[in-house]
Amino acid sequence: MKSKRFLVPLLLAFVLIISGICVLIFDQKSDNLKSKLKTISVNFLTNKYEIDDTEKVIDTYSIDDYEKFKEEYDKGKLPEIYITEFLFDGVSKYKPYDLDDFIENGNEYETEDIEIKVINIKTEGYVVLTGEVSNGMLAVNSNNLNDDLYIVLDNFKLDTDSKKVPAVYVYNKDTNYTEHKVTIEAKKDTKNYIEGGKLKKVSLLASDNLSNYSDSYNDTAKTNYENYTNYYGIYDSSELDDVLFAKIEADKEDLNDGDPLYFYKASGAISSDIDLYFEGEGYLEVISKNKEGIETKGNLVFSGGVGDYLITAQDDCLNTTLDVPNSRNDLMIDVNTLTAIVSLDGDEGDAIDSNGKLEIDGGTIIAIARPGQDAGLDSSKGTYINGGKVIATGDMYDEINSNSNQKFIVLSFGSKVVENSLITLLDSNDKNVFAYKTDRTYSILVYSDSNLSDETYTLYKDGEINGDVLDGLYSNIKDYNKGVQLGYVSKENGESRNNQGENPPEMPNGERPDGNGNPPEMPNGERPDGNGNPPEMPNGERPDGNGNPPEMLNDFETNFEAENKDFVLSGIANIFKGVVNYSEKNSN
Repeated sequence: MKSKRFLVPLLLAFVLIISGICVLIFDQKSDNLKSKLKTISVNFLTNKYEIDDTEKVIDTYSIDDYEKFKEEYDKGKLPEIYITEFLFDGVSKYKPYDLDDFIENGNEYETEDIEIKVINIKTEGYVVLTGEVSNGMLAVNSNNLNDDLYIVLDNFKLDTDSKKVPAVYVYNKDTNYTEHKVTIEAKKDTKNYIEGGKLKKVSLLASDNLSNYSDSYNDTAKTNYENYTNYYGIYDSSELDDVLFAKIEADKEDLNDGDPLYFYKASGAISSDIDLYFEGEGYLEVISKNKEGIETKGNLVFSGGVGDYLITAQDDCLNTTLDVPNSRNDLMIDVNTLTAIVSLDGDEGDAIDSNGKLEIDGGTIIAIARPGQDAGLDSSKGTYINGGKVIATGDMYDEINSNSNQKFIVLSFGSKVVENSLITLLDSNDKNVFAYKTDRTYSILVYSDSNLSDETYTLYKDGEINGDVLDGLYSNIKDYNKGVQLGYVSKENGESRNNQGENPPEMPNGERPDGNGNPPEMPNGERPDGNGNPPEMPNGERPDGNGNPPEMLNDFETNFEAENKDFVLSGIANIFKGVVNYSEKNSN
């Protein structure tokens, strides 16, 4: 008996030792593979690059050199890094945009070359970028490559000087291509800046086979389709397979103004057709001149628990955009700091938006949506907060999954918090848990931190505070003089519903969005725009007909004071509704 008693611990110890050895071997093998990758150092101050201790001048192909470029492209003789004065998609040197740009001229339209300096990369290994590029973009061809590519930013600045093209475009025919991994890495102790626009939708209908597409259009869309068929004369059938970018099929419900049924586009300052990874201990700032900040048609991953990011956009700051069957569209974040701010100049925008799963595992995450109909955190298949310090504001609450590993609190205000209002949460010892102010109004605030516990907290608005501040979030608070105490009307311990395909969110009167206790019926179970966004109503109104979105939680009158002052946290999800001024006289 005694020998058997000692045998089990010995076996467990043996298994642990073997497992540790396997992990070390795997990590060493991974490091060895990375060390064997070649390094290309590109200096845009000298317009030269160095490979295998040999310095070379970066070849440049002007529009006038197009025929020479095409010949070298067809023969596979282009260098690993070169510059073109056009964005080449495998077929054509110019990129006409979507039909809306030409519709006023009917079938008469003109296409223009994009006046841009395109830095083309098709290689594996490390490409280290330093210097400054204006009126330029980085185009990364990931087709048919097997080893990984690391784009290392070493005090690098890139600006398109245009709203019409992304600053970085990682492209591939196959959005599910995983044989080649592309990582953007901000080098330690460096500051890097990327600023760009978006490439609008480009038609991929074959000009010699238009009749095959006519059944996809109806009513007004069909009339417009027939009126503007010359627009589709960009490619013929034999050329479509040569397009290097990912081809997307539009939802039939979205077809209007004769839009193409098939197209490609890049919607963000940094866009990728495949999975895109971010690593590195440096600083990276991304500014979108038009639409989204960083968008992918595959997974988007920030990993390593390091790195500092600031993303400012005219629409969603981070977005995994593709929402079709079998698509890769998860968004994962583990950094040091990441701030996502939707510009007040934009028309709309969630700060962080995933058409798959959204998972936050570490870092200080600040997500600020545009006032109106948007959320700080939004996902189609569930948001999970498993670590880090997270604060998010907006005017919609997209439910966070109660199966998250870290406790979170949701404050749904009875009236909008005005810009530059200080909101402060104190624990039972009057110690500051968080203090936050922002430059815009909002009605929903989400906060999560590993220091939250099952205890009683109090909430205050305004007052005087002294401490360090990062994008509105205070730390190292030295002192705080309390402002107006806030209370709430009701609390629920959130059970995840709408993100799990179970029950839709409850409305103020306990009914569902259609007013009859049933969720609204949508085509194929999707939302009308196909991207997880709420349907747009006439005159810019929302589904309830009063300008309010159906999933709002702040549905309380503003002319009263709440009687509950103790914000008691229990479990993972803690949702407090109708947060307004506290009234002691109503507390009996």
